[in-house]
Amino acid sequence: MPVPGSRIEVYEKGHRIPFAFRPPLTTTSLFHDDDAVLERYVKQEPADYGERQMGTVLLCLFEDEATQVTASTEKQRFYGRVCSGDMWLIPPFVRHNASFPGVHGVVALSIGSLAMERHVGPLMHGGRIELAPRYGLKDSPLEHMVRALVGLAEEGPQANPLITEMLLNATCLRLAKRYAVSKLNIAPRIGGLPPIKLKRVLSYVEANLDRPITLSELSGVAEMSLYYFATLFKQSTSLSPHQYVLRRRIERAKQLLRETKAGVLEVSLSLAFEQPNNFARTFRRLTGTSPRYYRRNPC
Repeated sequence: MPVPGSRIEVYEKGHRIPFAFRPPLTTTSLFHDDDAVLERYVKQEPADYGERQMGTVLLCLFEDEATQVTASTEKQRFYGRVCSGDMWLIPPFVRHNASFPGVHGVVALSIGSLAMERHVGPLMHGGRIELAPRYGLKDSPLEHMVRALVGLAEEGPQANPLITEMLLNATCLRLAKRYAVSKLNIAPRIGGLPPIKLKRVLSYVEANLDRPITLSELSGVAEMSLYYFATLFKQSTSLSPHQYVLRRRIERAKQLLRETKAGVLEVSLSLAFEQPNNFARTFRRLTGTSPRYYRRNPC
């Protein structure tokens, strides 16, 4: 789940330095290994960013008002305006620079080799993903994924790790399928999870409703890649892993409210809802009533 405190760094003149001159409004490690980090910068003052390299994939989503910019890599040059929603993609170890004569804001998503391997590697069958640098990207699905990750990052430790990992997985797959030098072709699979694997995953979920569950855990139980697991799980249950886990938690909550004297707060905490308001909102959305009303009028 998101963890505050990590920072994106770049290599400039042989030194590792922070990605931007002023501290970000938000800085979050999307997972405990710090290999996927998101930072949000607002109202950065005019600046010249000298020649630098990333050790990771860098995806930049621009925010705030439109601003003029000059940027280049070894093989590309960009001069023009960037507007809210525009994106840049800088692969690892590509030399690049940028100059912003005006105030600018950006969301920076750094995806390291461990994260790319976890999310895309099993689909490569031993090959490597090589991304091409791109300026001026306009990719609505990718933009929505990054903005959703920003929302989760701003929730901090309360963010649902299943949603976070599914969004990061979708982001990595989008990059690999759309912007790789060699196109990634994913063979479709149909028919859902094999019954024995589905039973194993559902049993694991039931045994761990009291704590956060990640997509990596569930795919590991099924012994499948994250992408194929999520796809086949939905074919088997008609629900995404996140939706399924959420519904099972609410069903367990209904049982506890009917059969025990545990308070609503105690029930919510026992089912990994760290924010009581989130529990109440989810309970009402899935049952049509509040936890307190359900306790008085179980159905």
